[in-house]
Amino acid sequence: MKFSKLTLAIATTLGASVSFNAFAIDLYVDTKTKQIYAEPGRGRILMGSFEQVGGSSAKTTAPAAAPAEIAAVNQDLELKTNEIKSLQERMDEKEKTEIKLGEKGLEVESKDKNFKIALGGRLQIDGQVNAGGQGSRQSDTLNDGVGVRRGRIHMDGTLYKDFDFKFEYDFVRGNGSTAAGITDAWVEYTALKPVSFTAGQFKEPFSLESVTSNRYLTFAERSLANNAFVEFANPYLLGASAQSYGERWTARGAFQAEPIGNGGYNANTSLNNQGNANRNGPSGNPSYGFTGRVTGLPYFNSKTELVHLGASGSFREVNNTSNGLPSPQGNPTSMRFASQIADVDRTNWADTGNLTNPTHQLHDYYRVGAEAAGVYGPFSVQSEFMGTGLNGRGYNSSDFLYGYYVTGSYFLTGESRNYNAKKGAFDRQKANKNFSLKDGGWGAWEVASRFDALDMNTANVSGGKLQQVTTALNWYLNPHVRMMLDYSHVLANFVPLNKAGTNTANFNSQGAQLAQTTGHHPNIFMLRTQIDW
Repeated sequence: MKFSKLTLAIATTLGASVSFNAFAIDLYVDTKTKQIYAEPGRGRILMGSFEQVGGSSAKTTAPAAAPAEIAAVNQDLELKTNEIKSLQERMDEKEKTEIKLGEKGLEVESKDKNFKIALGGRLQIDGQVNAGGQGSRQSDTLNDGVGVRRGRIHMDGTLYKDFDFKFEYDFVRGNGSTAAGITDAWVEYTALKPVSFTAGQFKEPFSLESVTSNRYLTFAERSLANNAFVEFANPYLLGASAQSYGERWTARGAFQAEPIGNGGYNANTSLNNQGNANRNGPSGNPSYGFTGRVTGLPYFNSKTELVHLGASGSFREVNNTSNGLPSPQGNPTSMRFASQIADVDRTNWADTGNLTNPTHQLHDYYRVGAEAAGVYGPFSVQSEFMGTGLNGRGYNSSDFLYGYYVTGSYFLTGESRNYNAKKGAFDRQKANKNFSLKDGGWGAWEVASRFDALDMNTANVSGGKLQQVTTALNWYLNPHVRMMLDYSHVLANFVPLNKAGTNTANFNSQGAQLAQTTGHHPNIFMLRTQIDW
């Protein structure tokens, strides 16, 4: 509350030194308008009691106060004024900040929007049970188990309104090395909206399924093609990008080198397998490439009735400093593509092996992708095609690896998939009524099915051919808690071993693994409990 020192002085002096021998009246001052009232009310404080004499002005009947008393009153007035000023400053400071649980976590934001910081994370606990395995040894079949699929903590925010930033760490990423845990680590300049510029480590803009956060996926695992050509190699790369968006379109282009550290990911092919995290020795020349993605909404009636189309492209020069030989740490230092078929046992059931080896040398490769999705009330469909062409010694135009998937989903409780037009991807799902035993809400329930295929068998590569069908039941208890139950069956599983001209790397460790599992058609049950904040 604010009021003038003069008003305080009048109230304090009159209240301390005036006595009354006639009819007295209480007077109140409004703290906002500074008007004086004879009755109490909201926002009014008592000034003191006053005597009316002869229908004119109030007068005092007490003797004049001594100088010492006046000094004491003034001192007390000064103390009270300082206390009120301090209280006002604290109230003003509180009004400058706001604390809330937002889309990015626990958010602290200034009222002027100049500064914001958010602390959040995600935890995905998975279980897997398998049936129908045909192998007699443990290495021949998928293993049952329970594990943490992702355990991440992030911090992001805004500085001086025009600079956004994010840093995220995953405690179970890669092969467990420290550097491999870093996913996002970037800063973005946003003053020229809708155009912005990003520098640091961020996910390359390729594929609708990859750009969609793993928190919002319909299935526990992405498709076979996405795993092989995007996720397996590690899509979090150091570089710079420019991006923009409109009401019905998005566009982003990026130039990126290798990731921070390796962690067993084959997007890092530097000499010592430590990439840009290395500080004490040479790392060799990094691989580098260009990636771009554009999306549009050719039909948009509402957020619950739309059609999405998109395309992605990428070209990458490959570093061959190590000539495909293992690093001193024993990790691969050559580009390769591979995919698992489950979430806990992540053994590769399709794998090209090192594409640079004693008989072949991968100079560069390109990727193309086409995507489409549609939402019509509680029903949605989504499909993508992805392909990768190889170029180098021992490869030709026929060495084109490809995959695709088709998905359909339906919300039994009437919700629609939440589309984010600024990202050109699907976003956090909200239930019409959150789950609550007290209030009777049951959250959102979704059923979905997906068919996906991957073919990495060519004239010079025996990476395997897979076809898989997955059915899912998803329960969204609230926007931040969900449970997912997936059943998956491998329909086709074939690798042409002992084929003339085949990439000899396939007959090493990767080839031996594919030989053990080729022809197997397991049934896989996967359960996930997820919370993010």
